[in-house]
Amino acid sequence: MTIWRPQSQGLYDSANEHDACGIGFVAHIKGEKSHDIILRGLEILERMMHRGAESADNKTGDGAGVLMQIPHDFYKDEIPTLPAAGEYGTGLVFMPQRAEDAEVCAQSLENIIRQQGLRVVAWRQVPVDNSGIGEIAKASEPVMCQIFVAPQGPLQPGELDRKLYVVRKAVEQTIRTSDLPQKHLFYLPSLSTKTIVYKGMLTSLQLRGYFKDLEDERLTTAIALVHSRFSTNTFPSWDLAQPFRLLGHNGEINTIKGNRLWIETCQSMMSSDLFGDDMQKLFPIIEPGKSDSASFDNALELLVATGRSLPHALMMMIPESFNKHNPIPDDLKYFYEYHSAFMEPWDGPASMVFCDGRYVGGTLDRNGLRPSRYLVTKDGLIVMASEVGVQSFPPEQIAYKGRLMPGKLLLVDTTEGRIIPDSEIKERISHQQPYRKWVEDNRVRLADIPLTRPVSIAMNETQLHEMHLLFGYTREDFD
Repeated sequence: MTIWRPQSQGLYDSANEHDACGIGFVAHIKGEKSHDIILRGLEILERMMHRGAESADNKTGDGAGVLMQIPHDFYKDEIPTLPAAGEYGTGLVFMPQRAEDAEVCAQSLENIIRQQGLRVVAWRQVPVDNSGIGEIAKASEPVMCQIFVAPQGPLQPGELDRKLYVVRKAVEQTIRTSDLPQKHLFYLPSLSTKTIVYKGMLTSLQLRGYFKDLEDERLTTAIALVHSRFSTNTFPSWDLAQPFRLLGHNGEINTIKGNRLWIETCQSMMSSDLFGDDMQKLFPIIEPGKSDSASFDNALELLVATGRSLPHALMMMIPESFNKHNPIPDDLKYFYEYHSAFMEPWDGPASMVFCDGRYVGGTLDRNGLRPSRYLVTKDGLIVMASEVGVQSFPPEQIAYKGRLMPGKLLLVDTTEGRIIPDSEIKERISHQQPYRKWVEDNRVRLADIPLTRPVSIAMNETQLHEMHLLFGYTREDFD
């Protein structure tokens, strides 16, 4: 028996998948890796068990997971033929339960990998213990595999990650349009040279025991980003557990329908020198049938893959409000105005934690209606979560505490080994290009357009009402 999200019916519409969850991360600001970071991350997750939902059996969770830097030494012990760190990509692969379907999925993935000029180094069976999960979760539990992929020859910096992105998107499309009975069980939580995601349809307390890798002391990282899912009035599944490839999200994207349609509309005009003809293989950018959080992650991933930094992409998608209570520099205003021409704001209430392997941090959307607090210790740790109490430290060990502010970035650069202030990162990004000049040279004001003839359209009241309906105006707009 396979349990899966039902088709839209009655009051249920799969387009309205939303979350209200627990999020957090712990990181060593200087980038020092240790197994202790994993243990702390799991403790954060377990202390947010009230943030995740579970079925009536008290054993089937809505989802839990952890995103971390790739633990190269651990994988090297498991797969001695691995290249050096950063010279290969890896990720978990959720496979169908039916052996025949799994074989087709594996062959499709390997074929697309070869088409991208890459090679499969190894497959690995991921050790799991499902004795503690509920029967509902077991019914749709995928077979847990892991794949390691390397280039066949030298590549430019960043090129391997772009090829892995194409591979994942292309195989998703191939399997999604196939006639395999269990194609819905195939999914790649991540495929990257920098980060890896362990997640599933689990409770916060089950993640540690389910994935045996997480208990191995050889597994080290400087960052652990965790998520406990509460799917509000929607259906959980293994693939919709978080974190996704770059983020974990608490809240809702209330503009999600418009955001999805905007991205779909823009696809016909999308091009990139970095991807060339492979750009077509990335479509659809937004994976169909996924949650609002997954759609946000899809769009964010595209912006990063096409050359923007993670904070730059987040500033485009979650612009801050500015007024007399929150004045911002003029050049930053021009940055937001320029990008508003091709990116609609993704509005919440939403709190985001994000990580690309180098940067880790958090932000609130401009409404700021989700609580998120952080603290920094004197020995170089930073802990952030959707509430306090996820980690315990003696008072004398705490350097300072704070909270996320609407539209502001909390950004840790583990390469530079410091927390970059919001003003500094935005000053840097808003001056990367001459955004002010581009806006001023290309802005067209309606008041500056000369009228060549009087404008008058004769309509009776019925016709005018029909035009109002056509363009989405309601009585509230006029009253």
